[in-house]
Amino acid sequence: MKQFLIVAAGLLMLSACNDNKEKEADKKAMFSDLVAENLKGDISAIEEAPYKTDSAGKAGDMDSCCISVSEYDENGNNVKTISKDSKGTVKDESVITRYENGMFQGQKTMKDGKITSSFLTTMDDKGNYNGGMVYDTAGKVEFYYTGLSQNEQGQVLSWKQWDKDSVFRMEGSATYDNYLQKAFTLKDSVGKVKSSSASKYNDKGEQTEVSNTDEGKDSTTTKVTKYTYDSHDDMGNWTQKTTWDDKGKAIKIAKRTYTYRSKEAKK
Repeated sequence: MKQFLIVAAGLLMLSACNDNKEKEADKKAMFSDLVAENLKGDISAIEEAPYKTDSAGKAGDMDSCCISVSEYDENGNNVKTISKDSKGTVKDESVITRYENGMFQGQKTMKDGKITSSFLTTMDDKGNYNGGMVYDTAGKVEFYYTGLSQNEQGQVLSWKQWDKDSVFRMEGSATYDNYLQKAFTLKDSVGKVKSSSASKYNDKGEQTEVSNTDEGKDSTTTKVTKYTYDSHDDMGNWTQKTTWDDKGKAIKIAKRTYTYRSKEAKK
């Protein structure tokens, strides 16, 4: 389920129209993951490493697990992500495929060369998502999704999840503002809200706060997590982010390095 939520939050994007067959090979996607993630420049890879915080809220030792390295194609869409420990040992790897128009098609996650899970979307003749399936390690359907709707950027606004025996399990809905997810709601099979979240952003489009609410059987709990951005590179992309808990304590620091295709951009 977590995998689908991550995928659904980033499902992208419609491509530019081009009727000239001679230029078909040069066709680029109009929108991309980099645009949705509010990143600038022709980025080919992002490496993000987590650090522990000391008593003063500053970066301490690197967390032993896990460093993520994400690769992007020329359209700015994520096509591969690996997770490795501080020694460089790969923990798992996800490979993403795209439709011809650049929109998300599917994802396979592997560990030690074996597929641990996979996700595949389906699309109608108008270029809109109309379903998706999650497969287990044996390649059998574990869950499937119907009732998908999307905005003009290809981001999923709603979906329904069913198990392999076609028993309805849950449904989700999201709202966006200029690529930025503002809210998300998850309901159970009888329509009761199980969890919801709301996000805030600064004037740069960087996420500054997430409020997560869980609806338990006897109580409701809300957790607020805040983010500050301590440094940026010459392109304006953040290179260090601090995560704060609801008590105002720094709990994690993430550092990023970017690889640009354009030589004019500096790290």
